[in-house]
Amino acid sequence: MRTTQLVGLNFWADLWVKNQKLIFTKQIEICKGMFEEPVYGMYYEFEPPYPDVNLKLIVIEELQVSPWSSGPMIFSHLKATLIKRTGQECDCGYYFSWMVDPSLRGKDFDYETGRYYV
Repeated sequence: MRTTQLVGLNFWADLWVKNQKLIFTKQIEICKGMFEEPVYGMYYEFEPPYPDVNLKLIVIEELQVSPWSSGPMIFSHLKATLIKRTGQECDCGYYFSWMVDPSLRGKDFDYETGRYYV
């Protein structure tokens, strides 16, 4: 059956998110699926490291890659931006990205190691 398969974040990203001090969260659309249906991820605002100089840490779940396996498989990762008390925004890059691993032949992805081969 052809369908959009949302895999989402890997184990380490989920664990990291659960261990942060959440300020605010909302669901956001990260892409469209096979039939133009919306695929959702999350927008987070966390308490920042060193709160005396930083206001908040914004973390957005974004589409990383979408290989085809009887439909798109949606793998996501996190993009972080640190907001300083001065208003300056510091791009912190991408975190907990999935990695291609050809040794996974016969298994589309491994949630715990954050590896896929589709």
